[in-house]
Amino acid sequence: MNFNNVFSILGKVLLILAGVQLIPLLVAVYYQEPLLPFFVSMFAAAVIGFMLNHFSKPNNDEWVIRESYAVIAFSWFFCAIFCAIPFLFEGLSPINAFFESMSGITTTGATILTDIESYSRSLLFWRSFTQWLGGLGIIALFIAVIPKVNMRGRQLYKTEFSGPTEDKISPKISNTAKILWGLYIGLTVILVVLLLVMKMSFYDALVHSFSTMASGGFSPYNSSIIIFSNHKIEIVLTIFMLIAGTNFALIHKALTKNVKSLIRDEEFKAYILFFAIIVGFLSILLIRDMDYGILESFRYASFQIASLMTTTGFSSIDYNLWGDSAKMILLLAMFTGACSGSTAGGPTIVRWLIFVRHARRDIFKVLHPSAVKPIKYNGKSLSEDVVHSVLSFMVLYLFVFIISSVLLSILGLDIVTSVTSSITTLGNVGPSFGMIGPLDNFSVLPPLSRIILIANMWIGRMELYTVLLLFTSEFWKR
Repeated sequence: MNFNNVFSILGKVLLILAGVQLIPLLVAVYYQEPLLPFFVSMFAAAVIGFMLNHFSKPNNDEWVIRESYAVIAFSWFFCAIFCAIPFLFEGLSPINAFFESMSGITTTGATILTDIESYSRSLLFWRSFTQWLGGLGIIALFIAVIPKVNMRGRQLYKTEFSGPTEDKISPKISNTAKILWGLYIGLTVILVVLLLVMKMSFYDALVHSFSTMASGGFSPYNSSIIIFSNHKIEIVLTIFMLIAGTNFALIHKALTKNVKSLIRDEEFKAYILFFAIIVGFLSILLIRDMDYGILESFRYASFQIASLMTTTGFSSIDYNLWGDSAKMILLLAMFTGACSGSTAGGPTIVRWLIFVRHARRDIFKVLHPSAVKPIKYNGKSLSEDVVHSVLSFMVLYLFVFIISSVLLSILGLDIVTSVTSSITTLGNVGPSFGMIGPLDNFSVLPPLSRIILIANMWIGRMELYTVLLLFTSEFWKR
């Protein structure tokens, strides 16, 4: 591996991170709050970024795929480190500051802050802004801002957006990144305006729009969306959470070419159908077990399912008080995820589709062992390499989930907290059940368990392989 290639791009990423920190710095100026936390973070990222970029001598001819994986993994990890600096100034321990930062940049939304409203408005703005930066991907932002990265850009983009299918918007990867970021910014602005119409303050509208479009879920309030107690706000956020969980390339295609491409896409149809089915089931359970009315049940069910399925993590009610059958539906939503190419985490719907179709084909081949039955997606046959890659991902995802759950239980957590905190961090969902319900926080967990969950957030946001490859000896061999 040529570390000069890796350090050169990592340096540029840190310089971009330093530049965007001017925004929370201006917010601190506006609210007359301390500037030092953001200045130190910005200065540190700028100095380290400049040194890495200046002293590294990249060689494009020696660029290999493992360097793309290293750039992606290190960029997210070190950005989380520098983003944690402002939290240190608020009195958080290094582990807690890194937990909050990693949760933000990976759009997980799990928090260790015990009294959120006591923190400065500029810090809470920064907290939600980190989610928005991580929503479409740090490297996608890098490619959009610094497009002259040749073939490295396409390799980096494909590595960050690793998935079983690829949606091309433009032959030039830099144009693709710009288009996606333009769409992302445009949708964020529209949501801000709608929330202002719903009588939110500009500050609240902005930070909640950041968290919604990033599928992040951070709120500047301890009670999340519950504090507004406004069904119109919940409807708007539900719609935009579902939009954020949709493939952005598909949204762009529907807006610019043919809207039918959206409703013809198999993943999007499965996404909406599955959402509707489990909302229906949950609504019935809430009517039966919680004595809610029909409209009230549908209101709570649709918001919570949209929030957990898209891995956003907002809550409009304390669902930790619901019965076990309702919680099982919510857990199912956590496991599913949304669409590939969106800002949501989790396994993604397309992988579940391929996984189920592979299982169905195996059952078919028991009766017809000689039959050749390719697995199709959107009318096209998938190569066996793609199918095997999906199966490997699903098995590995389950393996990491089980290992982290076991480790958390060994540290003394009850089984509900161990299992749900593992899946909520690996899937970048945010809130969970047990000790860490939607109105609780992760500060009650032992420090070592927080380190495990930090690793889960990092691994989950990188879709497993990018991080796990770093721990193999073959990755570091020349």
